[in-house]
Amino acid sequence: MHAPDLYPGDFLIDLASPDEAIWERSIHEVQRVVDLTRDLREHFTCEQDPIVVVTMGGFLPDRHLRPEERYPLYERVQQGLERVDETGVRLTAQTLPPFPWLMGGQQHHNLFMEPEDTVWFCETYGRRLTFDVSHSKLAANFYQRPFSEYIDLMGPHTEHLHIVDSVGVDGEGVQVGEGEVDFKDLAERMDRLAPDAPFIPEIWMGHVNTGEGFFVALDRLQEWF
Repeated sequence: MHAPDLYPGDFLIDLASPDEAIWERSIHEVQRVVDLTRDLREHFTCEQDPIVVVTMGGFLPDRHLRPEERYPLYERVQQGLERVDETGVRLTAQTLPPFPWLMGGQQHHNLFMEPEDTVWFCETYGRRLTFDVSHSKLAANFYQRPFSEYIDLMGPHTEHLHIVDSVGVDGEGVQVGEGEVDFKDLAERMDRLAPDAPFIPEIWMGHVNTGEGFFVALDRLQEWF
């Protein structure tokens, strides 16, 4: 289950927000998604608890934060999550791109981008990740770092994968094999680091023509996964 990216009133979840009203509503919306996931479980046969994917927040309209500025925001996120009853689900934080398009404009993400502080959050609070391949590849390009470093550091903390290609620092949702991701290397590393993590292809507009984009991605991924 993926928490919506946009809510009524043009609201975005931001568990890192210093604004109490935004923070409180963010907690409320995450809880609603968790509750709905529990309600839906009776319609499915699954041995493990279902995974809930949440974009936790921490975005700004005009700048990226320095590494030392991020840790208080992670602490704020955790304080919000402690208010959520996660019973019966596996709640995960999605890794994020540097320049998301939110509310019709380009924003600046700060959390769950670089592996060091993302891993700190996971290890400090016992949290798990949904590793979004496109998002993290864009972040690696932005910070001019090898994508393999991101996989190696965040892979052991990965509960779920969004598999999709990317281009540059803001070209996300690209069809598998049409961007810059080395899927052979990704598959080999994740097979070692997170062998049991399930995945979905997350192609932009993949649902068009009865899911054509998703099926193309799955066909191509069979070469490596």
